[in-house]
Amino acid sequence: MKGLRLPESMREELAKPHGKLYRGKGEKLLLEVEEISEAKPFCTVGDLVTASAIKVGLTPDLAVADGKTLREENVEFEQEAFDEVIETTNPPAHISCELISALLKALKLCEDGKKVLVFVDGEEDLAVVPLVKLLPLGALILYGQPGEGVVALKVDEEKKVLILNLLNKMEIIGECDELKYLLGGD
Repeated sequence: MKGLRLPESMREELAKPHGKLYRGKGEKLLLEVEEISEAKPFCTVGDLVTASAIKVGLTPDLAVADGKTLREENVEFEQEAFDEVIETTNPPAHISCELISALLKALKLCEDGKKVLVFVDGEEDLAVVPLVKLLPLGALILYGQPGEGVVALKVDEEKKVLILNLLNKMEIIGECDELKYLLGGD
């Protein structure tokens, strides 16, 4: 598996919310996220956030999910809410070349007005990291903060610099064109 591996030393830093934390739980919490209305595109990472968004009529332009929450429970949501489903693989604590490729493909489809689900065999948690780098300014990523609520991460220049710094601290476990693009391209 080529891509990046998250070193143990970075886990704590990535566990912190990197956006505005909306505390609480349940679908209604998503209706409090003001940033959704002006976000283009609007993305979700995680099954509960994606399922909740769909339930309240806020189908994301791009969703990344793995069928589980907290690596255990199965979470079901309407995959029919999406125009396209892209399947990929990504092991825990990694950003695989396959995941990066799937995200790039999904973003192209989003540009064409399609709503896309990237379904990950493995773990999707770290998908937020490459998404910040790949998404345009003004995009919004919603992801769950376990036990606390939902984080609304608005993509801006500051976040892109922060994420590039984080990406460069991760361990490269095999190069691919997608990884070179992620680390150097814009």
